[in-house]
Amino acid sequence: MRVEAPDRRRVRQHKGMSGRRRRVPLASRAVLALSVVALAAATLLVARGGIEPIVGTLAAGFNSAIDRLTATPVPSPTDILPTRSPLISSPVQPYTRDSSVDLDITLPADVAGDPGAKVRIYLALEGLEPAPVLDVPVGTTSRLVVPFELTVGRNDITATAFVNGVESEPSPIVTWILDQEPPKLTITSPRDGGTVGSRAVTISGATQADSTIIARNRANGTSVSTRAKGDGTFELKLPLVAGVNEIDFTVTDPAGNRTEDTMTIKQGSAEMRARLFASLYRISVSKHPSSLQLTVIVTDPDDEPLANATAFFTLQIPGLAPISNSLVTDADGRAIFTTPLIGELSTGSGQATVLVSHELYGQSTDRVSLRFVK
Repeated sequence: MRVEAPDRRRVRQHKGMSGRRRRVPLASRAVLALSVVALAAATLLVARGGIEPIVGTLAAGFNSAIDRLTATPVPSPTDILPTRSPLISSPVQPYTRDSSVDLDITLPADVAGDPGAKVRIYLALEGLEPAPVLDVPVGTTSRLVVPFELTVGRNDITATAFVNGVESEPSPIVTWILDQEPPKLTITSPRDGGTVGSRAVTISGATQADSTIIARNRANGTSVSTRAKGDGTFELKLPLVAGVNEIDFTVTDPAGNRTEDTMTIKQGSAEMRARLFASLYRISVSKHPSSLQLTVIVTDPDDEPLANATAFFTLQIPGLAPISNSLVTDADGRAIFTTPLIGELSTGSGQATVLVSHELYGQSTDRVSLRFVK
């Protein structure tokens, strides 16, 4: 029996179907993947002790995220801004001898007129931290004048404002220095009761820094003043009169405390100068002049001509007895002594001397040598 060969068209169709790859639909593949993942997760959770706690945690987190997304926004709380600080007026002069001062306080705009607000005053003494010492109600004003008791020494004062329980930053520091001690005065030059030769004296000393010093000479009514330096030293120049000068000092420190003192200075010394001159210094005994002239010029310590000084001249000439005379200097400080040369002169050395005396400047002397030749 002969078997017929298959139709070629059918054979081609069969081959095409057997060679074509069948594909799984997309939806089916997604379901399959999720199933695999779920199976693996379930296996892992069971191995770790159960799935229920984890499922609960995931649900809670998911619900919390949903609540945050859907809840009404609520602003977070912010810090209450502090009130601006009050201001205390600084004193023109921080030094004072008054134990009580008035604090002039200007209030910030958000504090002024608030009946519930108050100002707190802090005091810091030297070397210590600030401490609250006084609370003052604000009331209805924008400016406060507060009496305040100072402590001896340095007082650093600040203030803050309280509004609704909130305290402001402290105000800038203002300083008062309570000083009730009179300043000390030390004169370093010249010494009390000393003598100076000039017509004016330079007085040096020391006292409290920035103090005012007034010196008055009772003898001539002249007054001068100066201010002590930062280290307390001072110097002033005061005119004098001849003789004793009583000098009164008044020292006032920056706080207003005063000290008074007196010293005595005498104007006069032995520093006056006498210069003697001769009309001839070499004299011939055989042909000598009829006279010899001696001149003295006297000046005071300021090198000014000194009148009314007594000049006592002495002349020694070989062969003659000593010759002397006393004269008074004129307004130019001069005294001139002329003596005749009478008698027999001898060769040799001679000498002229003058001794000048003054009631204020004491004594001074000078001499010149004379040569007598043939």
